[in-house]
Amino acid sequence: MQARPSLLAGPWRLKLFYLCYLMGNGVFVPYLALYYHAIHLLGAQIGLLASLSPVASVVLQPLWGVLSDRYRLRRQLLTACLLCGAVLAPVVVLAPSFGLLLPLILALAIATSPISPLADATTLEWLRQHGGSYGSVRVYGSFGFLLTSLVVGSLYSGTRIFWLFSLYGTFLFLAFLVSFTVPRQEDTVQITGTNEGVGTLLRNRAMLVFLLLVFVGYSTYAAYNTFLALYLKGLGANTTAVGLAWGLGTLSELPVMALAGRAIARLGVKTLLLIGFGAACVRWIAYGLLHDYRLAVLVSALHGLSFAAYYVAGVTYVDTHVPARLRATGQTMFNAATFGLGTFVGANLFGTLYDRIQAHAMFLVAGAICLLAVIGIAVLVPGDAPRHTEQAFTAPATSPGGGVEGPARS
Repeated sequence: MQARPSLLAGPWRLKLFYLCYLMGNGVFVPYLALYYHAIHLLGAQIGLLASLSPVASVVLQPLWGVLSDRYRLRRQLLTACLLCGAVLAPVVVLAPSFGLLLPLILALAIATSPISPLADATTLEWLRQHGGSYGSVRVYGSFGFLLTSLVVGSLYSGTRIFWLFSLYGTFLFLAFLVSFTVPRQEDTVQITGTNEGVGTLLRNRAMLVFLLLVFVGYSTYAAYNTFLALYLKGLGANTTAVGLAWGLGTLSELPVMALAGRAIARLGVKTLLLIGFGAACVRWIAYGLLHDYRLAVLVSALHGLSFAAYYVAGVTYVDTHVPARLRATGQTMFNAATFGLGTFVGANLFGTLYDRIQAHAMFLVAGAICLLAVIGIAVLVPGDAPRHTEQAFTAPATSPGGGVEGPARS
């Protein structure tokens, strides 16, 4: 008799993982600035704390990618990071002062920074072997974020905002349990040379330009990710309205994530990337001009285009423009450039601007910077995957006569 397929077979294991992990982000990310505000931190201090996770990403994510590609430890690293994050998160509430928060937030950032790129690399590998689109899997994470961000908005009123880190740790532990069902890494091609890895990607001019431009574009998202709650509160919104804004934004992700595969097939990766950053420009400028929090909440409906379109396009671009042997490294480099370095620079820049020129002007600056990234991508980023991806990332060898053998430098 033919065995019946398990409910968790195939992409369901990955969908369940994204659901649990991003449910944790939903109770955490939208309200973190309110927690910092509740312990009386300044905008610049909030920006600095928000940039600690990006610092960990910039420094450590490429290392995780190389370890995964070289030793095929993707699932083991994912599980270990989730467990460390689940243990560290509840400890943060024991340190209410800025000085004591710094090392704890940094430790939490180190633990959690590899989770998304490792999960994405695992998902993309499974989909290459079995078929399907990344967005159709990742949409379950968006649904989880939507669910918890809406529910906890009213829960966090008053002093209950101090439950934030404990709830976050609980969901990280749930994701840790689910991570044991995630497919093991099956890539058979591994890094073999000393010049492989991060250096190989950065020596490719087209990939370097792409990473620089998405860094510039995504740095502006720090204005939203770090200060939206405080911006809405300044317009008169309560925590329920803050949750509604994040929930509406995440709800708008669902159709974009679900249809992203079709959009890429019809429009191309580059066009979808431009749509994402273009929608972000419109969104930041709208926040800068509006003074009614109810209208600002409605603008959150652009989140589906401004984040989901950009993110799926960016992940797909890297996956199709790097060699098979460097796919996990490529994803960690993409995350390091955007969620890492981009958020680090953006959080500190917009934290300073929040104190000096207030939230409305801060968002207008974000819109102008994002527009520069859109122009750069339109002009400098190629639209289609190279025909010879492996050759494009192969370091030229020097012949005995001093000439260069192999493919031309990209």
